[in-house]
Amino acid sequence: MKRRMHIACTIACTVWLVVSCASTVPPMAETALDWQSVADVGVPTIVTREPDGGERVTKLWLAVVDGEGLIRTGDSRWFRNIERDPNVVFRIGGYAYPLRAEVVTDESLEKRANAAFREKYGWQDWIIHPFGEPDANLMRLVPRD
Repeated sequence: MKRRMHIACTIACTVWLVVSCASTVPPMAETALDWQSVADVGVPTIVTREPDGGERVTKLWLAVVDGEGLIRTGDSRWFRNIERDPNVVFRIGGYAYPLRAEVVTDESLEKRANAAFREKYGWQDWIIHPFGEPDANLMRLVPRD
């Protein structure tokens, strides 16, 4: 009897742990994203579409410059997804926002964005980019048309 109770408790605890730790998908926002209100969020997520149509959820860094939300990455899998389909879902502040990612080519904005990333993420940015400005793809997140 003791053994059965132990097994039942183990199963119940395991089920509770799995259910309680499962990631929840935030609701879609009904208003536009105010970038200044989320500028201090450390690690939001972005959802892109894989070639097979599946979702790829990626944690990333965010910098807000001139009232725009900016993200960056190297030649990552999620960047290739954006090249194929720039429509993304950005999860931040408890909500999901359907947005479009646009590659930034303005060198002045790139420099200011890199400085903003360095200021916000400090030593972590120094470790990833020890020689200064990264050779990365900078993107702004804008409302979908």
